[in-house]
Amino acid sequence: MAHLEYEPTEPLYHYCTPDGFRGILKSKVLWFNDLTQMNDPRELELGLEHFIEALKSVRHNEYEGYRGFFLSILAARLTSLNLSQQAFCCCFSLAGDELPLWREYTNLEGLSIGFRPTAIKDINARVQKANYLIGHSLEALRAKVLEIAEPFDPDGEPADDAFWTNASVSAYAYITAVKHGSWAYEREIRMIHVQAREMPASFPADDSQWIMPSKREGRLGEVSYLPLPFGRYREAENKHRRAIAKVIIGPKCALTRQDVEKLLSDDGYTGVEVLESECQIR
Repeated sequence: MAHLEYEPTEPLYHYCTPDGFRGILKSKVLWFNDLTQMNDPRELELGLEHFIEALKSVRHNEYEGYRGFFLSILAARLTSLNLSQQAFCCCFSLAGDELPLWREYTNLEGLSIGFRPTAIKDINARVQKANYLIGHSLEALRAKVLEIAEPFDPDGEPADDAFWTNASVSAYAYITAVKHGSWAYEREIRMIHVQAREMPASFPADDSQWIMPSKREGRLGEVSYLPLPFGRYREAENKHRRAIAKVIIGPKCALTRQDVEKLLSDDGYTGVEVLESECQIR
């Protein structure tokens, strides 16, 4: 099941090429790409850098001296976690028909798929709204650090394992959502799946499981990704039939509305609204 830090109430749009569109319809899976291999080269690095800066600020101003030593431990744990874990991301937008997104992700020739929120809620990933570093972002980061630190009593007993686990997971989840402000136009909602870089010797007794990453060729070389199925998982129900609410055809896409409707019908999708982009460009 997805962990909903952000709970969507409207379709989430995924921009793709015509080939990608056909592949998604047929396979019923979404590709979660290695976050460090996305189009923004600052992914994770920027978030980690600014979060540790916020940790230092909180230690200096609110937890001086030995009282703030636990924040230094948390900073070291996050650095270690970033080396041992691999984050995979599938990106969506709240905007389904935006010219910059058509250019960036489809060369104006693709489509955007509006997934119903119910179609992604059974994916084992964290749903997040991107946190763009704009204006008073340091204060927002400091507020997150203070929230994480609040359960710990620096003058009491040493922190237990539960505190360190919760603090590390909460902080790292926040870091994976941080993006530079220059990307704010994307209005991004992202799903993040985090797992160990190496297959563990044994799996935990919960519903999580390590998945062997697949490989594909991207614009900048080989990319690691996880193909994760979308749709509602209910007994005796077609889990993909109602997964898609809307499809928007890009400004220079060669597919017609009739083409798209047939592709959707052939692969078992129903109740999908198909529209043409309102963006016009020569």
